[in-house]
Amino acid sequence: MNAVTLYNDIWSNTSELEARCKESLNPRGSDMLYELFARFSPTAHSEVIDIGCRDARYAIELANRFGCRMFGIDPAPIHIERARNNIAEAGLADRVRAELGGIEALPAADGSVDLIWCRDVLNHVDLPRGLAECVRVLKPSGQMLVYQTFATAELEDHEAARIYAAMAIVPQNMDEGFFQATAQAAGLSITTRDVVSSEWRERWAEDGSAALLDDLLAVARMRRIETTLVADYGRAHYEATYASCLWGIYQMLGKLQPTIYLLAKG
Repeated sequence: MNAVTLYNDIWSNTSELEARCKESLNPRGSDMLYELFARFSPTAHSEVIDIGCRDARYAIELANRFGCRMFGIDPAPIHIERARNNIAEAGLADRVRAELGGIEALPAADGSVDLIWCRDVLNHVDLPRGLAECVRVLKPSGQMLVYQTFATAELEDHEAARIYAAMAIVPQNMDEGFFQATAQAAGLSITTRDVVSSEWRERWAEDGSAALLDDLLAVARMRRIETTLVADYGRAHYEATYASCLWGIYQMLGKLQPTIYLLAKG
């Protein structure tokens, strides 16, 4: 490619390509997680663990949609406080509860759980121990939904190192091959793999969300006043916020690839 070819033959005749790029590809939204979970046929008798429940928003939604009994666990006290408040506000204390705990030592008896919901958690944990615990608590017919973001070949080493350190990510857990091998070694078979990629963020943008633009503006502003922000809030706080803003941008650029797995015990 030379400059004459670029300007004379390509950029002078891009109207059709540009028009194609402005057409929606009908991206799926995040509700697809519940649609996939419905394949497990949850009922009012199903015992379900939400690993890394945060404020219990997903546990509450699952209980409302399927009537199942939800047990949310999370290692962060602030999350459990918020979760309990939200559960009480939703009037679901009879079907949803939340307790401190982590995936590496699940507070549940052997073979006592029908289903597991695990969204945005496995990047941070001891994956072999965690998945082994999931197998331990699942009934023989138990199943598990995992939503996890993996790195792609497009993510540069220096980009990876920065966001992993900032967001308390175990680097090996960002390797999809490692996840698959670890799941199978723990005793989980892969029944479904669904690559989300940038779909959810495309959908949100097409629906009018300004979140991606907000993240881009935040990154630009943080770069310009980095010294001031670090002095005011500290390096760790700066890096965590900066990496969080990059997360969605990297998904849109194909550097990070959210993927859904449906797993079965045995």
